[in-house]
Formats: sequence, C-alpha cells, structure tokens
Amino acid sequence: MTLASETQAAAPSKLSLRGVEKHFRVRRGSVQALDNISLEIGEGEFVCLLGPSGCGKSTLLNIVAGLERADAGQVLCDGAPVVEPGRDRMVMFQESALFPWLDVLDNVLFSLRLKPGLGRRERREVAEFYLQLVGLEKFHHAFVHELSGGMKQRVALARALASNPRVLLMDEPFAALDALTREQLYGDLQRIWRERRKTIVFVTHNVREAVCLGDRVVLLSPHPGRIQEEFQIRLPRPREINDVDVAHHATLITAALRGYGRSGPPAPQGDGI
Repeated sequence: MTLASETQAAAPSKLSLRGVEKHFRVRRGSVQALDNISLEIGEGEFVCLLGPSGCGKSTLLNIVAGLERADAGQVLCDGAPVVEPGRDRMVMFQESALFPWLDVLDNVLFSLRLKPGLGRRERREVAEFYLQLVGLEKFHHAFVHELSGGMKQRVALARALASNPRVLLMDEPFAALDALTREQLYGDLQRIWRERRKTIVFVTHNVREAVCLGDRVVLLSPHPGRIQEEFQIRLPRPREINDVDVAHHATLITAALRGYGRSGPPAPQGDGI
C-alpha cells in the first residue's frame, strides 16, 4: 500500500452512520422503516441511496439532515453527533420549495440571512456567484412563476450551496422533471460537484440516474430498509445517462434489485462493480 492510499484509508469519514434504526407508529402498533443501517461516507464522496419505494431512503436522509431522530444508533458528521438540523447539512427536496413572493436573487439570499460574518454586500456577491454557477445569472429578478421546472431546481441548488454546507443532501430532486431537463441537470450537477467538491448524498429510485451521478451506489431493500449491497462506480466523468458503460452498470444493479423480489436479497459482494 502506498503512503497516499494509507493516508486515504486512515482519513475519518465525513458522515458516519452507526446501527441506525427507525420505527413509525401506526394504528395497530409500529412499522420498522430502517434496520441496522451502518455506512461510512468520505469527504467529497458522491453516494447514491437506491431502492424501491418503502425502503426508507428518504427517512434515512431526514435522519442525516437532523429533521428526524433515529430510534437506535447514531449519525456523526465530522465526528460530532447529529441531533438537529444545521448549516453544515443542507437539504434539496423533490419540490424546489422556493418562496413565490421573492425573486430568484432574494430566494438565494434568504439562505444567507443567518450566516455569520457576512454583510449585505458580501451576501449579494455570494448569491450572484452561485446563480452564475447554476447558469441563472440573467434571471436575478425573475419570479418563481416565470421559471421552468428545471430553472426552479437550479435556484434551489444555488440556495442550498450558497451557505457553503459541508454536506448536500438531495431527495429525488429531479424526479418531477422531463427527461431532457434531467439530462441537462445531470451534467450541471457533475460539473458543480467537481468544482466545489461537496459531500453529496443523493436519494433516487432511478438506477441509471444513480450510476450516472454516483461514486458509489448503496442498494437498500424494503420492509424494513436494510443495506443489501454496494456498488463502486469507477467510470470517468462527466458521464452521460445513455452511455454504454452506464447502461451496463445499471443492468447489473437492476438484476440485483429484481433478485430481492424473487428469492430475497443476494449475498453482499464486497468488491462492487
């Protein structure tokens, strides 16, 4: 092992999930949503959580965000327990959740209001920088109702990045968009990730999307959600959703997903793909 690889192996995780479990109360008792989720996510890593509906992907993301509390286990961010939401972990949802009474610039500025050490001029410079990063520098004064779905999600991404979080948590942010817009945003997100090197946890049920974007795809099985398999995606970037290699990896992961339904989860494959 080289010195570089030893240093990398010894580096602490940005996020550490240890034995996370979650139950929800229902009319006749409780339902277990997550069972013994343990996962290490490195600094600057792009990890996709993939699985069918009901496997607890969004619940797990909410726990990492501090929006929900685990019933057992814990989540650490830079070694500190996650007990509540914080500026170090920003969430981007499927809906853009923009304020319709504010224009584009003011929507991004809103996330900077509580950021310490920034005056009005500095906040505006930061907001303008991130709007340029997502390609919306000419739409500062447009209102939400004047934007397409893809543009709304670009504003939401700029708002999430503007406060300079350590971790970006994305819950199916492109699911409601048309295919062409999604493909454009795949390229934009890869470019922004490469430039800013944020740690990203991305929830999706779209296999090709996960392969296109992620360094690693973590496959969850449902009822309750458990980590069943992990796939390392060692493909050069930028990636296109219709690349042959992306399709090949997606086919292998899809086969694993189908295997759960036929005969239960397959045995873990430590070497990934």
